[in-house]
Amino acid sequence: MKRNIVIASVAAAALVTGGTAVAVAGTQSSSPAARSASPAAASTGASLTQAADAALKAVPGTLDSIDRDHGRWEADVLGKDGKWHEVTLDANGKVIDQRVDPDDSDPEDAAEAKALRNADVSAVEAARKAAPQSTVTSVEFDGDHSPVWEVETVKNHKERDLTVDAHSGKVTQAPADDDHGDDDSDDD
Repeated sequence: MKRNIVIASVAAAALVTGGTAVAVAGTQSSSPAARSASPAAASTGASLTQAADAALKAVPGTLDSIDRDHGRWEADVLGKDGKWHEVTLDANGKVIDQRVDPDDSDPEDAAEAKALRNADVSAVEAARKAAPQSTVTSVEFDGDHSPVWEVETVKNHKERDLTVDAHSGKVTQAPADDDHGDDDSDDD
């Protein structure tokens, strides 16, 4: 019981101070190594930066996107081998699945890869620029027109979508989605 109160207090303090670490819910391990880690690290799991580093260690290359989904980190990496890789990490940043993307034969992928390789700002740098006082939940490269990083953040329970220019690092508010409730389920 005392441990839960301490963990809750540390998590609350981190949120109140507006730290730049990515706050995510996770489960605490009962291993001796986990117990010796700091309470904040044990309660929040891996930060976006830690998950990105682990994904790039598993697949050397350039990070294309990373997001937190159902308690896991999902990362797409353009490997040094020229192939697109999907890397799944657990809440603590440990790689639990890694595979070559089976849908990487799209001709648009070559243009996306070139734009991604030419970006001056990395995914992690874009996250830091977009949300110095917020929680980043997703970073994704968009090289369709002018290359930008699409960054989703949460602060005080409010979600914001920002874009970060892949060359200058300039942060702007993303245009509002105009999907009017469309959930992309029209391919019945």
